[in-house]
Order: sequence, then C-alpha cells, then structure tokens
Amino acid sequence: MYKPISFFIGFRYLWNSHLPKFKKFITILSILGISISTSSLIIILSIINGSENNFKKNILTFIPHLIITNQNKYINKNKFPKDILQSQEIEKFSTFISKEVIVKNKNNVAMAEIIDFDPNNYDNVKKYSTNDVLDKLKSGENNIIIGKELAKKIHVNIGDKITLIVLSDKKNYFSGKIFNECVFKIINTFSTQNEVDYYQILMNKEDVLKFLNYSKNYVTGWRFWLKNPLDFNINELKKISTQLVVLDWKLQKGEFFKAIKIEKYMMLFLFFLILFISILNIFITLTVYIIEKKNAIAILKTQGLLNWKIMLIFIIIGSSTAIIGSFFGTAISIALIIQNDLLKFFIKIFFHEINITIIIKPFQIILINLISILLTIITIVYPTLKAIRLQPVKLLSNE
Repeated sequence: MYKPISFFIGFRYLWNSHLPKFKKFITILSILGISISTSSLIIILSIINGSENNFKKNILTFIPHLIITNQNKYINKNKFPKDILQSQEIEKFSTFISKEVIVKNKNNVAMAEIIDFDPNNYDNVKKYSTNDVLDKLKSGENNIIIGKELAKKIHVNIGDKITLIVLSDKKNYFSGKIFNECVFKIINTFSTQNEVDYYQILMNKEDVLKFLNYSKNYVTGWRFWLKNPLDFNINELKKISTQLVVLDWKLQKGEFFKAIKIEKYMMLFLFFLILFISILNIFITLTVYIIEKKNAIAILKTQGLLNWKIMLIFIIIGSSTAIIGSFFGTAISIALIIQNDLLKFFIKIFFHEINITIIIKPFQIILINLISILLTIITIVYPTLKAIRLQPVKLLSNE
C-alpha cells in the first residue's frame, strides 16, 4: 500500500502514461495559462513599480510635495503653523518665494517661474546639477540660473541678458505701474532631465524680494517634502487653520499619477482574466474526472476511504497544476527581468524609444503566487464536494 494514499492517487490522476492525449493537452494548457498569467502579472507590476519610483525620484524631487500659504500667496513667515510639525511624514521644509513671470529675449517670449535661492537651504537645489551656484548667485547682482530647455526655447546662452516681467500687486496700481520688469544676466543653466528644465529660474532670495516688492519677512509660503508623498492624506492638514491654504503635488501631477494607477489596474484586470480562464479550465477538467471516475470513487468509499481524503485527492490534482504553473511563471518572469535586454527587446516591438525601469518586490511575487493557488483551491471545492456526496449503493447496484 502506498502512503499517503491520497497523494499517490492524486498525482496518478494528474499525469501518467495511460492518460488520454486530450486530458494531457488540457493539463498542459492549464499549466501554461497559469504560467503566462503569473509571469505577466509579475513583469507588469515590476514595470509599474519602476514607473512609480521614477515618478517619485525624477518629478517629486523637484517640486514640493506640500505647500502651505494663504489666499494671496503672500504671508508673514512668522505665522508658520507649528502644529504641522507633529506629523511624522514631514521630511524637510523651508520658506519659499515663487512667482510666474514672462521671459523676453528680443523676439522670443516664454512663461516661466522664478524660485528663490536661499544659501541657508542649499539642499533644496543641490540636485539641479549646477556648478558653483553659491558663489554665482550673489545678492544685488541680478544673476539668474535657468533651465537648459528654457534657454533653448528662448535662444539664449550663458552670459546673455534677458528681461523678466511680472504683474504688480494691487497695492501698486495707485502708482500707475501695472507690471515690474528687470534685466537679469544668465550665469549658468541647470539640467535635471525633468520638466522643470522648461520653466524654472533660480534667483537669489534678496533679488527676488526686491523684484517682487516683497517686504523682508514676507514669503509666498512654506514648502514641504514628505517621506511618502504617494500615500499621504492631505485632509488631515487642512484642519490646521481655515485662514491657510494647503496644496499638494496632486494639483500639478495628480492626473499623471492617476493615469499610471488606472493603467496598473487595467493590466492587472486583463491578466487576472487569463488566470481566471486557466482556473476555470482546471475546474472543468476536475468535473470531467469526477463524472468519469464516479464508480472508482464509489469503490474507494466502500473500501473505507474517508471523505476528506477523497477531497484531498482532487485538491492535490488542482493545486498541483496551479503550483507548477506558478513556479514556471515566476521563474520565467524573474529570468526575463534579470536578462532585461531581452524584455526590453520585446517591449520595443510595440513601443519605440521607451526607457523602462524594473523594480521587483518579493512581497508582490509571493502574493501573486498565493492568490493563484488559493483561487484554484477555492474553485475546486465545488466538484470535490460533489464527489464525496456520491452514493456508492446507487452507483454500484447495476455493476
């Protein structure tokens, strides 16, 4: 006698030399379907993980995750809401002055945004890849550093002078001056490989205050960088004060991030459909087994085989298919990700000139495999319950 008998019978029904070719084909098809769906899910999730990481690294690094200001975007820095520092999500913060301006160079005009540079907050601009920025952006010299793409757009080079125009505040309307304009010298450019290269201009803080006619203690607001900006709940901070305005990065980049998430869910849905079809295939195969082998099941019951052992036979058949499929799917996906040149080749067949970053998260791989195996086991519960409800007396009475 083979022990444990449930495993012996289960593996024998799963695959043996006497199994009909059609059943072998169905078994292979089920394993193949689970392998494809599992490997596809792992690869897609890894690519999306890379996209989210690039989004966080390349975009959210150069824009504040959170801004606190007032309706006029002109506030005394002594009114800083200290209660916000109780949040564990705050990584760093600083005051800032920012304003949209018109950039004019001969016949070239463009919109841009000036950002103040404070030597005390050098960390905020160290990733802009500028050389000697502390020495060159001196107060009172009207020097600026602009994005490389903005420089190309308005056809200027280092050493050229451009005119910046900004609308005056209402307090200056009585003087008849509707806008302020001033000539600044470009002393350097920065390149971040990010969209800020197209519109940002760095200027010394004292020069910004003078250009915008700001009082000494007044700023646009406070900018914050968070530890986990993708999952931060802004509603908690909106309760700080009704007089303050709390803005987060989603106002600027929310639609792009939503598009990534929608794409993620759509791809997961499509490949879960493949997984569902494969599991349905296993369900149909087991149902056919039970119909064909009902007399054998009745004989086993008359020999004293317990119901739970009969259930275990069919669970072994179904779960073995899922485990084998998940194993091959995981192995294929990891092999393709490690040899990412091959994966990039396949991707570039459909998408030309695309750079992808792939990040594997072991937790996701384990979760995908567990879900596929558990779904298979849940699916085969019904046919196994039907098998143990067979009445040996009725089935064997005509034998």
